[in-house]
Amino acid sequence: MEGLGLQFRVLYRDRDLVKVRATAWNRAFGGATDVYVGTGQLGEVAEQLRGFPTGTADNREVMLGAFGAESAGGGMSMQFRCGDRAGHAYVETKIDSDWDSEHQVQSAALWLLIEASAVDSFVEDLRRLDQGTGATARLTATASI
Repeated sequence: MEGLGLQFRVLYRDRDLVKVRATAWNRAFGGATDVYVGTGQLGEVAEQLRGFPTGTADNREVMLGAFGAESAGGGMSMQFRCGDRAGHAYVETKIDSDWDSEHQVQSAALWLLIEASAVDSFVEDLRRLDQGTGATARLTATASI
């Protein structure tokens, strides 16, 4: 895994969908999966995360790909939250791999401390990725929880 945090890298793009390699690493745990998203969905995620956090009650959930054997590819969910009254933010991430031929899946769950400025940079990276002008989107974490 490259660095502490989340990273999305486009593997394939056509008119209707984008295949993204999503990775997460917090020094203790990590995971990677390939998820399929619709064209424009990464821009929607960027808009959903724009301005996070707005206050101590801010809570945003993002889902990429799909969980379960019924869909191609894997799934990644991210719950962005503030952990205390001081506004310390974190993201709780759950990752499932694609189901193999024996209907087995690998999964990981991890938490990362993040800063608002890192989310702002991630949002801009996601916009560029969505427009096809960027190679990766990265959310750098400050530490694991």
